[in-house]
Amino acid sequence: MGKLLPCLRAESPFAYNQKGLYSRAMLTRRGNVWAGVLLAALCLCVVLAGCGGGDSSSSTQASGNEGEADLSAQFLKPGGKNNDVVKFGHEASAKDRKEAGAVMAASFEARASAQFTAQCKTLNMKAIEEIPGAKGRRDCAKSLRKFAEPLSSSELVRRDTLSGPITAMRIKGNQGFALYHGNDGKDYVQPLEKEGGSWRVSALLTSEL
Repeated sequence: MGKLLPCLRAESPFAYNQKGLYSRAMLTRRGNVWAGVLLAALCLCVVLAGCGGGDSSSSTQASGNEGEADLSAQFLKPGGKNNDVVKFGHEASAKDRKEAGAVMAASFEARASAQFTAQCKTLNMKAIEEIPGAKGRRDCAKSLRKFAEPLSSSELVRRDTLSGPITAMRIKGNQGFALYHGNDGKDYVQPLEKEGGSWRVSALLTSEL
């Protein structure tokens, strides 16, 4: 059994870099709740060596990706607090990157434009369960809209920072982390998970590396 990254300690990769998300829009009536959901979701899905929830028949096994370049290396930073995520598992295949990038693009566009029915279709059940009041896919969109209101206050954290394909992806079993250079000049990571054989977004918000 592998170990779970510490969620609330200062050395946690994501906990360390959440301070930017707590400014401006995050410090609104619902802003702190958005931040809490982001941190909780990331803590639940960031699992290091030994855990991953995948099976040996998964198309994302390391043995099938030996020819893939180490595209994630560009996201490593000297002493970086998020290097554990960048080194997670192994490099994804081009097929997995394309599939993950497509669902992320649809999810981010829907999130930014407040099209919550469309966003819910891209989320896995873990992400939906993080929405206050949501009991399943049937009430996902309604609960997500209520959660995001007032929309003007959540606009900053709902923004779409993805332009084009994702740069790299780290996977282990059914769990993955997409890495990309945002259109605002910053680097981001988005947790995903395979559900029913397809990649789904497994966190409501995107985290800056």
